Amino acid sequence: MKDYRSLMPMAQESQKPMFSLKPADGAIGGQQAAVKDCYNDFLALARRIGEACGFAVP
Repeated sequence: MKDYRSLMPMAQESQKPMFSLKPADGAIGGQQAAVKDCYNDFLALARRIGEACGFAVP
């Protein structure tokens, strides 16, 4: 899993998770693509954890 260092300061400043950042929070251009990648990575991780625990993650 990537570390998404460029998103961390924005997430801390806006008090949001990295995968929920919007252009209004400063995530523009290539960073918006990183936000989408981050969302997909965390969703995949949640699904793997849920599967291992016997939970379904939509």
